[in-house]
Amino acid sequence: MLDIYVDVRNSLSALTQGLRVSIANANNFNTPGYKYTYSSFATVFNFLSRGGTENINPMDFPGSATLGALTTDFSQGSVHLGTELDCAIIGDGFFVMSRSVTEFSSGSQKVYSRTGRFQMDYNSQYLTDIFGRKVYGFKVNSSGEITDRTPVPIDVEGEVDVGIVDGGLVVANYNANKDALASSAEVVPEHKPLYRVALTSFRNKQGLVTVDGPAYKNTISSGDALEYAAANESVYGSIKGGHLESSNIDIATVSMDMNLLNRGFSAVQGVIDDINKIYTQTLSKIG
Repeated sequence: MLDIYVDVRNSLSALTQGLRVSIANANNFNTPGYKYTYSSFATVFNFLSRGGTENINPMDFPGSATLGALTTDFSQGSVHLGTELDCAIIGDGFFVMSRSVTEFSSGSQKVYSRTGRFQMDYNSQYLTDIFGRKVYGFKVNSSGEITDRTPVPIDVEGEVDVGIVDGGLVVANYNANKDALASSAEVVPEHKPLYRVALTSFRNKQGLVTVDGPAYKNTISSGDALEYAAANESVYGSIKGGHLESSNIDIATVSMDMNLLNRGFSAVQGVIDDINKIYTQTLSKIG
């Protein structure tokens, strides 16, 4: 009978893992680009009491619960205004970034993110995320047309007035152009195209693994990243410059998940109390 306690412990462990997932969802409500994670539970088979025959059905005993799967909701988050270096994907794509701060060649390992909160690095050379990972893009000519389809870290080449406009085009003279238009100046400096931000996606996005950021790295389950492309060139979607995608966390859904988990903990606690009573009464009668 003591194996019942093992089943109860396993169920508590599964509920605790589910609680961690729900807490992470709530904690990241204000994290740009964060995606909701759903937890689902499964029954752990215990043992088969008897096999079936032509006349008698089999009888098996389900055991404890376990965390069966984690599913990420990659649906679009709301889009709001950001800084000149922020950009938001409208669609299913991912930004491409170096996995390491120091290793960022074209062939180096990469991570992928929906968070378009970018900044310049310490010497204003590379476009990075807040962890210092380099953002990849395509080199363009003076007309903004891609000249090389190999994505490389975005190097602004000494430009200081840099921003990202619609279409994921990284340009110089960003604020100079904006300020001149706002003041109706006679001379409006033109944008100087530098790069187009690269996008990609995966055949099985549920196979991605989360890393800091929030960002993702690919696994054998997700497969390799699909062909890189610029905004509006594929099903990856478009890019809205000067904007940022919020998380897709719904507080009402988080509250409902927490409530269901609370009911689960209460049910297991009730089972523990009943088991203790049964054991105590049985042992007292045995003497």
